[in-house]
Amino acid sequence: SSVSFTMAAEVERNSSVNLDKDFISAYIKNLDIYPRFFPNIESVTKLNETESEWLYKVEAPLATPYNLTFVLENKSNSADTLLFVSKDKIKDYLYCRGILTQVSEYKTRISFVFKISMTREKASDIHFLAGILGEKFLSDKMKDKLEGDLETFISKATKDMYLASRTSGK
Repeated sequence: SSVSFTMAAEVERNSSVNLDKDFISAYIKNLDIYPRFFPNIESVTKLNETESEWLYKVEAPLATPYNLTFVLENKSNSADTLLFVSKDKIKDYLYCRGILTQVSEYKTRISFVFKISMTREKASDIHFLAGILGEKFLSDKMKDKLEGDLETFISKATKDMYLASRTSGK
């Protein structure tokens, strides 16, 4: 078996939005919002009814940023669940889940989970210092960055949702 090097992070964030669950569901299932509001998601291209290609810019310390491409499958099975999962679960993996819970007539709780991992044959394929810094250190840095990015996304998307709800009359 070959030795490999993996960086991985998982973050969860909960937020409450004072809007109807159906409006929020339609909003977060719109793929256009992710490159607009999620830092370093450069583009999302719909490939067919269930698959989309996500271009994510990785910014590692002391290295030139590089792009990862994920092909995600939409596995959302209900109006109150958003679920995108990488088709490739070995090399570069991205998982995005949002669960909506109606708290009151115009208040909805959103629980987001994002997971990302990169696995390479050699540590240096990820970063020239990866072997020295180690999987845990780099994974912790990746998690810190992803937590900040998810906070930014929730904040910006929530503001945009409120604006969109006012212009749509919802």
